[in-house]
This record gives sequence, structure tokens and C-alpha cells, in this order.
Amino acid sequence: MTGEILLQPLLYGLQSGVTYIIIALGLTLIFSIMNILNLAHGEFYMLGAFSILYLSGLLHINYILALFVSMVIVALIGIFCERVFFRPVIGEMAPTIIVGIGLMWVIRAAAQLIFGRQPRGMAEIWQGSLTFLDVNISESRIMAGIISVLLVGVMYFFVYRTKLGRAIQAIAQDRETAALQGIDIDRVGILGFALGCALAGAAGGIMAPIFFIDATMGIDVLVKSIAIIILGGVGSIPGAAIGGLVLGIVESYGHTFIGYPASLLPFLIIILVLICKPTGLMGRKL
Repeated sequence: MTGEILLQPLLYGLQSGVTYIIIALGLTLIFSIMNILNLAHGEFYMLGAFSILYLSGLLHINYILALFVSMVIVALIGIFCERVFFRPVIGEMAPTIIVGIGLMWVIRAAAQLIFGRQPRGMAEIWQGSLTFLDVNISESRIMAGIISVLLVGVMYFFVYRTKLGRAIQAIAQDRETAALQGIDIDRVGILGFALGCALAGAAGGIMAPIFFIDATMGIDVLVKSIAIIILGGVGSIPGAAIGGLVLGIVESYGHTFIGYPASLLPFLIIILVLICKPTGLMGRKL
């Protein structure tokens, strides 16, 4: 077996893994602050992908600007959903899960009506490819990886180096104590929800030039996000980073060597982790 056959899935897996980290960070951020497992998270990923399709692919707006605008759009939709659907039931896990399922179907049905049911594609933003150690990788994937790494870095700086980020950490550790320290739980909560949705939208926008887009693409992303946060530990940001990289690499090698059955890998990861270490690598139980 030649070296490039082993190296190419690794490079693809690292790129996908870093993007998965962004999605999982959004989901774990929302859960950490608000104790909401947002099962509509994949739909915000889908909305980000369609936003890029229209803003950059059809209106020919600069891709980086379009990505920022799409994040803002998805964040605003997230704020609306938090205020209207999640806020009345916040604090109880079961009702928020039910709301998330309902919201997932509502957004998906609306997307099918607005965007159609057929998969859509857009031209690659960056043409061409690079060869590294006899491995060929497209510039679109390289740029997707770079943008993803930058977003993860910005998120790390925000959470661990800013006052608002420290407030998020405080709420994640103990809501009541954080409130007693003067932290505005509601304000930080809605900001965290918007940021989590924006990250999902950013991931969708990053992957839009690489894969086909359709209104049902969110369910696959949701399953992967849950697998990542279970693997890394629910509520753990470093755990989400580890889980994203592991899933991306395992999935890439799986698609290379076993094909379609590799789509079952996220489910297998969830089952194995829950059996062997229910808290994940660095987190806590639901």
C-alpha cells in the first residue's frame, strides 16, 4: 500500500475534523450555558450553506464577506428561535429536546419550500489543487481547513481570554453562583445561543463549495455533532476539539477503505463511548 493512499485520507480527515470542531463547539456552547441540547443545530448548518450559495454563488459577493454575513443571518435566526421557542421551556431537558425536534422539522420543511428538494451545488471558490508528498488536495479544502482553524482560534481566544468568555465559563460551571457574582445570565445566554448558531452557519458556509447542499443535510451533521460532544465530553470545549479531529480522521479513512458503511461510524462511536466512558474524554453526563 503506497504512502499517498494512507496520507490523503489523513489530510482530508484533518480538514473535515477541524470543520466538525466548529459545529460541535456551537452545540456544546449552547448546552454549557443554557442546558439546551439543540436538536435543530444541523438545520442552522444547512441555513449557513444556503446563505453562502445565494450570497457568494449567485450574487457573487466576496466569499469571506459572504461568510461573515451568513453567520450574522444565522445568528439572528438563532436569537429569534431562542426567544420564541426555547425561552419558555428553558431549564427542563425533556421539553427543550421536544422543542428542538419540532424546530428541526419546521426549519427543514420551510427550507424545502423555499430552496427546493433537489441537491444544489456551487462553483469552487478557489480553483486548482496542490500536491504534497504525491498527495493531491484541492485549494478549496485547504482554504476550508485554514478558515476553520482561524475560527477555532478566535473561539478559543474569546472563551478563555475575554471577560465575556470568562462569564460563559462561570455560567457553565455554576449558574447560580455566576448570577450571584452579578453576571447577567439571560444576556450571556442569548449571546451564547446566537454564537453557537453562527458557528454552525459558518461550518455550513465553509463546506458549501465542497459538497452538495440540500434541505435535509442537517440531520447527518447533527448526528456527527452529538457523536463529537459525547466522545469529547458534553460541555467540554477542549473535548469537542479532540472529538472533532478523531471523528474527521476515522470517517475519512472509513470512506476510503470501506465506503458507504463508514456513515455508521458516528453511531458506533456514540455506542462505544457511552458503554466504556459515559462522561466522554473530558466532560460530564447529560
